Amino acid sequence: VIGRGRLGGIPMGAIAVETRLVDKVIPADPADPNSREAILPQAGQVLFPDSSYKTAQALRDFNKEGLPVMIFANWRGFSGGSRDMAGEVLKFGAMIVDALREYENPVYIYLPPHGELRGGSWVVVDPTINQEKMEMYADPDSRGGILEPAGITEIKFRTPDQLKVMHRQDPQLKLLDAELEMCEMEDDKAAIKEQIIAREEQLKP
Repeated sequence: VIGRGRLGGIPMGAIAVETRLVDKVIPADPADPNSREAILPQAGQVLFPDSSYKTAQALRDFNKEGLPVMIFANWRGFSGGSRDMAGEVLKFGAMIVDALREYENPVYIYLPPHGELRGGSWVVVDPTINQEKMEMYADPDSRGGILEPAGITEIKFRTPDQLKVMHRQDPQLKLLDAELEMCEMEDDKAAIKEQIIAREEQLKP
């Protein structure tokens, strides 16, 4: 969502994010009698080829107009489907970086309350692209990172690491571990191990 406005009387450009599901309508080709209108759903908070191009084009327009720009960054990333790859989403994403690198006016990136900035969308608005002009601010309730929590947990905090932390922190597992060490009967050991496994499953994310 692109717009122009005034902040304290100062003209500014603004780039916000569509958070709702929207439908992209591709009309039928009038020269092809077999073609049909296609309606493609597009998820909110995701940069698609058309929205990436629109963002890059808006930045270039704002730059030529001499406007500082406020980017309300609330993206979960770029669309990564094969259709969007064929639609040159990478090229249009790179155009955002080019537009920011050449920007001659102040650029303010703001992560709004309960917003999130993930994946490739962080890469294209990172302040290191144009350190002299770009600044990033984040609300305490916003979230940011290259991977979403589920992804980073799966890669960096695997099941063996999770189990170690459980046995180190959970009082119930500590008690069961102590009982297991003191137990001598095999049947009792098997019962305690079952309780430990059940507790581990309960604590897993």
